[in-house]
Parts: sequence; structure tokens; C-alpha cells
Amino acid sequence: MAQSSKLVEEMVAQFLSRLPSKALIRFKCIRKSWYNLINSPSFVAQNRFNSMNNKFTSSTCIITKHTVLKDSSIIDRNEISDILGYGNNDKKQTLLSSLTLCDNLDGDDQELYCIIEDDLIVPFPLCRNSYNFYIVGHCDGIICLSSFLCDDRDIALCNPSIKEFNHLPKSCIHLPTKDEDDYVHQCHVGFGYDSKAKVYKVVRIVDFSSSHRPRVEVYTLGADCWREIKTFVLGNICCQRSLHTHFKGVYYWSGFSYITTELQLVLFAFDMSDELFYLVYPPEAAFGSDWNLAVWKESLLLITHREEAPKCFDLWLNEDSDFLKGSWTKYFTIKPIEVDIPLVFWKSNEILMVNVDRRIVSYNLDTQTLKCLPIHGAEDPICIYAINYVNSIISVKRNNKLGCVETYI
Repeated sequence: MAQSSKLVEEMVAQFLSRLPSKALIRFKCIRKSWYNLINSPSFVAQNRFNSMNNKFTSSTCIITKHTVLKDSSIIDRNEISDILGYGNNDKKQTLLSSLTLCDNLDGDDQELYCIIEDDLIVPFPLCRNSYNFYIVGHCDGIICLSSFLCDDRDIALCNPSIKEFNHLPKSCIHLPTKDEDDYVHQCHVGFGYDSKAKVYKVVRIVDFSSSHRPRVEVYTLGADCWREIKTFVLGNICCQRSLHTHFKGVYYWSGFSYITTELQLVLFAFDMSDELFYLVYPPEAAFGSDWNLAVWKESLLLITHREEAPKCFDLWLNEDSDFLKGSWTKYFTIKPIEVDIPLVFWKSNEILMVNVDRRIVSYNLDTQTLKCLPIHGAEDPICIYAINYVNSIISVKRNNKLGCVETYI
């Protein structure tokens, strides 16, 4: 009888681990044993594994960050720029929208089939300046949000699936104001997963106005405090938002290095496990172009383009297992199209982009055609973000003691 009861419990656990996060949050309330099971690190890891390896769905979950006008009746192309501005405004709000994308079964050549699952309103203080607020990175259903304002409360971790926000604690580095001689010039933030320690980390680089080297601090989910690390950043990191990404435990920023006698365009790579910076060199053809970093086909991708409209986009793939070598191959060129910024690949042959009308569109590499999504971003295109998203039940609360999440195999 005991063996039969244990078998039933294992079957229930297997069944529950395949459910989406919204259902699991409700099922926590059914019985105490389910509550303890769903909160256990092993269950969280298995649920994450099942979500990432679900081969029975042809849809893709996307999270977009965009600003909308609260009252749609006031939308007027002549008034949009005045309404939006770059500061706080009670006529607009910043959203993280969860979308499910899939091929249009009706064969519509103009629009992509899209279901808006949920809208999450970004809380204060991050929402106070939409232009400076951006998605830093994402991993296993956790999204890191930040701004360039360098305030202590301007970094947060978020899990949209369970609607949790965690505004990170005060910096361990003294952040002088502009009234002081050596004020903070810029802050650069990265987020990723340390596979050795099995924890999620946020790294912040504080760049001062003086000639002093930048200082670096790391926040570990579960420890709930910052700690300064002694490492060197050999150069200046660019503040442009499209020039950063997380891939396989390494966070990348674009910037300029002083390692040679001349300034050289490089990628700064921060390894989340050893907490050291490395330099990765881009292809020579990328010099003089605008960049975007992305992940495509389990490889790091560099997208280059010129400012001239309509724009052509070159896709450079780094397929080397050693990320430091920077061995790039031009894989594809997107013909001239009326778009401003590439966002993210949601399929191997489909990339989301922002067009000149502030609409999110999907470009098919095979057919070389564009389809619109029924979602708008009422702001400058460079402030619109999109990421591939995997639903998870990993908590980001500051008092969460389960900051370490085992990898399920």
C-alpha cells in the first residue's frame, strides 16, 4: 500500500511539473503537500526543464516592453510626440506584454497570428522615465529591468508569469551625485545564470566622470545584497541598449578598448561563474556600422546595418564553442526594408523588428516578407524591446531563500 501511495505521488508530481505557471500558482492553495512540492527546488527545476523542452507546441511566448497611451481616444499622430516626451507623464504607462505567436492558419499575408496573454504594468520608480528604462536580460523566466539613471532603486528582477517584482537593495558602492567632483557618469547592468554555483546574478558596472577605473558589484538572488568584486574593465562600454545580451552564462556589452595604442571596437564578455571580463573582437566589416546583439540557433549573432533608409541588415554568426575567439561568419543579408530596429528571433527563420510606424513586425528570412503584430509601441522605436520567454515559477522575492535553482537533467 505504501509503495502504491508513493507511485501515485510521483505521478502527480510528474503531471503538475508539466503545467503552466498560472495553473501551479492556483494549485498551491489546494493542499499543503502540493504547496510544499511546488515550492521545492527540484520541482521548480523540473518545471523549468519541461517548459523549455516542450516539443508539442508550435507557438512561441514573447515578452515585449512598450509604452502605450492610457486613453486610446487621444491617439493623434500630431500629438504623439508631445504626449510621450522622455519624462513622466500621467497619460502613458509602460507595459510588459506577454504574447503567444504562431503561424496564421488563415493564410493572412499581412498579419501574424498573435494572442495577447497578459499585460503587466511596470511599477514605480522604473516607470517614471520610459526612455531610460529597458530590459537588461532574461533567463529561465526571470527578467532584469534597469535604467541609465544610476539610482539605487532603478534595478529590479521580475517574473511576469507569477507577477513578482524585486527592487534590488542599495548599492554597496558609494554613488556620488553630480554635485560632487567625481559623479557617476554611467551605469551598465547585466543579468545571467552562474551554472557552477547554480544561482542567478546581476552585475553592475559603475563608470565615474574621473579617469578612475570603473567599479564593479554583483548581486546574487537569494543573498539579497551587493558585493564589490576586484576586476578590470579595459575600456568604455557603450550605453546603447541594443548592444548587450546574455548567452550561456556570459553577458556581453559593446564598447571600446584601450588595450592597444588605438581605440578598438570590442565586445566585453563577463563570465557569470568566474566573475571576470574578457574581450571578444567583432568582424572587421562591422566597423562603421550600427550593431545589434542577439542569440540565434544556439549561437551568438551580430546584426549590422547602416543608417541609410531603407536599411539592409547583415547577420554575422559566431559558431565557435570558445566565445573568446570571435570567429564570425556572414550568414545572411536582409534586403532593404522599411524597418528601424531588429528585436529578437522567435523562430529560426522569423525575426521581430520595429518599423517606421512604431509597429512590431515579423520578417521571414525564407520568403523575405513582413507581417504585422496587433501591438503598438507608442514611443521611439529604440525604446521598444522583445525577448523570447519561458514561463517559470522561480521566485524573485528578496526574502526567497531558494536563490539557488538546480539544473534538472
